[in-house]
Amino acid sequence: MAQREHIGGSSSQGKASGQSKYGGGAFYNPTSRLSPLAPEPADFNYDHNAPVDIPVDKAALLKKKEKELQAKEAELRRREQEVKRKEEAATRSGIVLEEKNWPPFFPIIHHDIASEIPIHLQRLQYVAFTTLLGLFACLLWNIVAVTAAWIKGAGVQIWFLSVIYFIAGVPLAYVLWYRPLYRL
Repeated sequence: MAQREHIGGSSSQGKASGQSKYGGGAFYNPTSRLSPLAPEPADFNYDHNAPVDIPVDKAALLKKKEKELQAKEAELRRREQEVKRKEEAATRSGIVLEEKNWPPFFPIIHHDIASEIPIHLQRLQYVAFTTLLGLFACLLWNIVAVTAAWIKGAGVQIWFLSVIYFIAGVPLAYVLWYRPLYRL
């Protein structure tokens, strides 16, 4: 026999059956015959029945690993000797490996006038280096000036030319006249 209860009402049957006068909802039913779930251990998906691989013969395992490490060590020694042999051959043949050190914030080229250029040519090299930096500054200023002229109403073609001169001019100046002068 199903009983109906008025939700907003104060029926004596609702109080007798254990329901609140507000209805309670699906989770509030103190007279429910369902038993709570049993707690489960938090095993983090660990399979307790999984086999554990424990080596029985530790001595044999250690000897095997020792042989592997000795083989790796021998290979590393062989490689090290090969690298030393190549470095010595490069040194004998006059190949100089240059470390890039200029500009200091983003090294692009190797540049050390004081230690690599003979004393009687250092002044000339410093003047050439200053000229290269002046060219860089001049072409950069050219971009700024042409940008201002473009804003005032000049054509965009001249701005593109100034950018092309800057992008191509500085590296070409370095490659075509500064680097050959530096390596004399």
